Amino acid sequence: MARFEDAPADWLSYEEALERILADAAPLPAERAPVDLALGRALARGSIARATLPAWDNSAMDGFAVRRADVEQAEGAREAGAPPEVRLPVAGRAYPGDLPMEGVPRGAAVRIMTGAPLPVGFDSVVRVEHTDAEAEGGAVVLRRTDDLGRHVRKAGRDMKAGAEMVPAGAIVHSGSLAALLACGETEVSVRRRPRVGVLSSGGELAGPERFGEVAAGRAVPDTNRGMIAAAVAEAGGVPVDLGVALDDSDAIRQRLQRLDEVDVLVTTGGASMGEKDLVKRALLPAGLQLRFWRARIRPGSPVSFGQLPRRGRGVPVFGLPGNPASAFVTFHVLVAPFLRALLGSPEPGGAFAMAVAGDDLAGSAGTTQFLRVRLDRGLAETMPRCRLCGPQGSGLVRSLRDADALAVLPESAERVERGEHVRLMLLAGARQ
Repeated sequence: MARFEDAPADWLSYEEALERILADAAPLPAERAPVDLALGRALARGSIARATLPAWDNSAMDGFAVRRADVEQAEGAREAGAPPEVRLPVAGRAYPGDLPMEGVPRGAAVRIMTGAPLPVGFDSVVRVEHTDAEAEGGAVVLRRTDDLGRHVRKAGRDMKAGAEMVPAGAIVHSGSLAALLACGETEVSVRRRPRVGVLSSGGELAGPERFGEVAAGRAVPDTNRGMIAAAVAEAGGVPVDLGVALDDSDAIRQRLQRLDEVDVLVTTGGASMGEKDLVKRALLPAGLQLRFWRARIRPGSPVSFGQLPRRGRGVPVFGLPGNPASAFVTFHVLVAPFLRALLGSPEPGGAFAMAVAGDDLAGSAGTTQFLRVRLDRGLAETMPRCRLCGPQGSGLVRSLRDADALAVLPESAERVERGEHVRLMLLAGARQ
């Protein structure tokens, strides 16, 4: 059996690595779920509006509904030198939930509340603060007429019956939930959440129960499992904790017995060619079919992706480096897009934005660099400004705490100067 270190490195570009990964991603099966339990999940089928909303032209203000032509006619009949006001009889009141009033006489106004339907043939709402309502005689005096033609919300402005309101692939959040309810949905078709096994390797890793060893310098904190599990949940998956495997092939293979429980396996550590980097040496004999090993990205170049045959199906396997920042970056730029594709997202690559660099950003020729940055808050600028979270070493965790985004420096960019524009990959779960 060929050893893992004998396999030639592919050294794919970031774009090539992502393309190979997404080529293996097919949306998971759909299932029905109540609307209120669909949060964070992707629609398998678009939601179609079952009603036109608003059903009628309605008022955007509390005031008086009028016909523009009636007001202009009354203005034209005003005697020279008379005060700039128009007096109209009030023919009724309109409230939200009413049907549009019909047969209102010419030259009359209707008292109307916000959201109430306009009477048939009316086209304007004069705000109540621009009027004097006269208790006696049932009339209103319009002190200003610059509201003519305004403050009317047209029928169907929000949605029209038969039109797609929420498209397939959209992730249900609090805003799209409102749209689904407005469509009359009680249940929706959503993609099953991918179950993602999270496995760390390394006898040096210690959990909180052994933190005394960490403090004494005899162990390393086991940060990756919890970090990757949280990132899986942020990407819409269900994390499955497969624990920490010691540095021998048998221990790792024992952990792999649980692969029937998961759709995807993500390992951290054991990704390179050290004496104890045993994950691939355990996976290759088990039939792992590598799609690639190593990519031209930093941090995280010793990343791998492949398929492990398991009971008639292939389990996608991501091998991420053990350094926390490397594991963090490679998950967000390669694994998270794969999970979003499983959920049926039409744009799984992630959300991007442009920002102004608040620091000089150092790239690396021939490598796509992903720098952890934070967005400055409260700046009155047309474009946000980003700054480095701190030292960018691959073994550091403090910079992860403040990261809102990853600044993406392509292979062609050796440096981005302060004040220049830089492309950001926004991170789920960023600071608020």
